Amino acid sequence: MRSIHIYATCICLLFFTGCSSTNAPDLAQLPGYWEIEAVHAHGEVFAPKGAAPAVDFYHLKADSIGYKKKMAPTFKGFYQSSENQIAFSVLKEGQRFYLHFDSALIPWKEEILSINAGQMVLFHNDKEYHYKRHQKITL
Repeated sequence: MRSIHIYATCICLLFFTGCSSTNAPDLAQLPGYWEIEAVHAHGEVFAPKGAAPAVDFYHLKADSIGYKKKMAPTFKGFYQSSENQIAFSVLKEGQRFYLHFDSALIPWKEEILSINAGQMVLFHNDKEYHYKRHQKITL
């Protein structure tokens, strides 16, 4: 009977500690080229048609500060861009992680919902932006 109480106590402890912890996103996956695969908003899914005219390039330093830049892929496997880039920092607020763009005219933040080697989901203005890792165009 005592072993049942110990077992039940262990299960309860695992349940409550497992529910309260949040895994930090793997920020090592952020740097590189990302293209929007779909945008989820108000119960609808919007997906771009054809090749991506622009992709987002993220650069991240070890101190969780980086920049985002719009890049246009070319058929030769290169990317074209202007000199414009927007700085961001990765911030933790409670159990959530954000890309905080504070150097813009109007600062904003995007919540990192998930990220891995091939996919990333960001949340901003009631929209989920689903990205996939961009593959260079090769002919």
